[in-house]
Amino acid sequence: MAQIRKASRTPIIAAFTRLQCSLDQTRLNLRIWSVAFVEGFSTLSVEVIAIRLAIPVVGSSMTLTGIVLGTVLFALSAGYWRGGALSSRWTIQKIHAALARNLLLAAAFYVCLTFPLEATLLEKALDLGLSLPLALGATAAALFVLPVYLASQTVPMLAELINTDGKAGKASGKVLFCSTLGSVAGGIITPVYLFPWLGVQASTYVVSGSLVAIAGWMAFGRPRPTRVDMAFLLWGLLATLTVVGAGLIARSSISRGKYLFAFDSAHQSIRVVESRNDQGRLERIMVLNGARASGVYADTRESFFAYVREADQVLADTRSETVLTIGAAGFTFPRDAAAMPFVKRVDTVDVDPSVREIAERHFLREPLSAKVRFYPISARSALREFQKRGRHYDFTLLDAYNGEGIPDELVTTEFFRGVRAISGRVAANMILDTDLESEFARNVLASFREAFGGVWVKDVDRRDSDLTNYLVTNWSVEGSSPWHGAGRTYSDNRNSADRDHISMIWSE
Repeated sequence: MAQIRKASRTPIIAAFTRLQCSLDQTRLNLRIWSVAFVEGFSTLSVEVIAIRLAIPVVGSSMTLTGIVLGTVLFALSAGYWRGGALSSRWTIQKIHAALARNLLLAAAFYVCLTFPLEATLLEKALDLGLSLPLALGATAAALFVLPVYLASQTVPMLAELINTDGKAGKASGKVLFCSTLGSVAGGIITPVYLFPWLGVQASTYVVSGSLVAIAGWMAFGRPRPTRVDMAFLLWGLLATLTVVGAGLIARSSISRGKYLFAFDSAHQSIRVVESRNDQGRLERIMVLNGARASGVYADTRESFFAYVREADQVLADTRSETVLTIGAAGFTFPRDAAAMPFVKRVDTVDVDPSVREIAERHFLREPLSAKVRFYPISARSALREFQKRGRHYDFTLLDAYNGEGIPDELVTTEFFRGVRAISGRVAANMILDTDLESEFARNVLASFREAFGGVWVKDVDRRDSDLTNYLVTNWSVEGSSPWHGAGRTYSDNRNSADRDHISMIWSE
């Protein structure tokens, strides 16, 4: 009888054992898919953050995007290769330990070195006289290759963990599928949601924290973790949380003490500050990507920027009824234009949808006139849309250029021709070297002349010694002079404006 009862229990035990193994495998697979997803998310988020942190220094350009992407892809390929070579000869326990350590080290490198130092190191490289590609390449190599290399070893190591049936291609495909889905999420969520909601700096903590979380999951969830592994992980978690907490406290303190308002949008860093000038008068300034974009006196809200005053005067002289502004800054010129009784409509285009509310609430501290219509789209898209609708403007001010960065797609002959197609009189605020001898100055003026047939320039603030605001127009205004210099034209097909601009800025 005992043998019969034992035999009857054997199928039950076997079924329970199979169920337990199935549950263990399901939990393992869930952990692996999740870790692969977060690794992919962090990699694309890091690329987006790297580009965004460099924009205040060098502006947005294809050179910046290409070098950052190339550097990250190089580190990924090296990590894939090395991770596959190591995991093929390691035990499961050793793979788990290596995964946890690599992810934790990558997170610590990002939060302690990469993100805090990127802008500073890039500025130092440019100060040394390196060209834009070399400065970007050196900075990216120093700050991104190692952590991306460590994190990317996750993919082949995870594939090794689930390759239980000897089908390496199938295992690799599944891991890469989850990692790529994470990359898609990182490429969308980071700029579209994290930057506007949390700001760029807090977004770096989210990305680093996600790597710390999956490092912990891999360490605590792996078979028979050692005490040394646990101590290493707990120490790393404590150190990372300390750095993150200190960074958040410091950021909050700086924001409260230095700025009236601070916000990092997906497009730019926006700050509003107040300071007293040499005469003791309080000035309120809107700073975009590190450059002074707009300024008003705090008591009267009157703009004290010379180029805005000059543009106001030119508009008053032409008595134009319809006005287009490309580049909103602090909305000082659109506000001034709308206040002129002969102006019927002021259309303002800016790619950053957050600038109007910030300008009204924190900078101008007054609502804009109903005459001002805001289009939060790119300038090139706006030109196509306005031309399609048959709109024409008597006066257009191009105010998308600033002191540190240049939107290189807005200095080509194609862009200027698009402006000419819907505009009569066109004025552009450009920050150029005072003698107009730099490569950028000569080329951008040649491109403007190519599109409009003629170009006149007026230095609106002669107190500047190296770089100054020029009002560039397609007709002669009082105090301007025609420019007859020579230069290469920028085009959509061939455009070196980003490098030429950086050379002009940093050579001074």
